[in-house]
Formats: sequence, C-alpha cells, structure tokens
Amino acid sequence: MITEDFVSFETAKLLKEKGFDVWGDGSFGVATKIWKEYSPSGILNDCSMCSPSRKAFPAPTLQMTMKWLREVHNLEIYPYHNYDNSKWWVEIIKYPNSVSEYESGKDEEFDTYEEACEAAIKYCLENLI
Repeated sequence: MITEDFVSFETAKLLKEKGFDVWGDGSFGVATKIWKEYSPSGILNDCSMCSPSRKAFPAPTLQMTMKWLREVHNLEIYPYHNYDNSKWWVEIIKYPNSVSEYESGKDEEFDTYEEACEAAIKYCLENLI
C-alpha cells in the first residue's frame, strides 16, 4: 500500500524554527509528540491541543517540505541510487547558481528514498538556512 510520508517530529520542530508555517494534512501536538490527521471538515480528530491556535505545529509531508525548501530557499534535494542500486545517496543543490552544497556519497547511504529525503531536509535546516 502506498502512503504519504511525513517528516519526523524532530524535523517538524526544526521546520517551525526556520519559519515553515504551511498547514496541511496533520500536526504534532507539542506536549504529546503525536501526529494527528485533519478530518474532512478541517477539524483535527481527537486532539484539542493540536490546532494552529494552540500548542501545535505543522507535520508536512516530505514532498511539501522539499517544495518549500526549493521555492523559498532555492535548495533542491536530489535523491538517487548508488552505483549498484542497493542504497540511496542524496545531493543538495543551491539555485540559481547550481552549486552542490552537499552530497552523501560513500560517507552516508540510506536504505530508502524516504530516509534519504529526511536526512537531506534535516541537513538543509541545520546547515543551510
């Protein structure tokens, strides 16, 4: 089954610190560290703490976060398979000058595309913004 992949709690906290304020399909409650989904009416299911006006912050998808990094900070995350397709590597490119800011290569490999994206997002937030 294909599901949407959301950033981790730690990454969501970093995003909030860096100015990310795009509310999508979920949020983390600060006290509970529990991700909650929005219902179709836009009200959060089963969590009064987890609303934008209370102690909560967005829990975006990897794709939404990567789009924000690209459009707001000109940072393109590029995950790709290593030479034998057994692991994932990731490169971060700074636009408009197309300068490679980071490449995992042999020092850091990831088992999944999603792990590579999460690691690259955290690197951007901790080192490039």
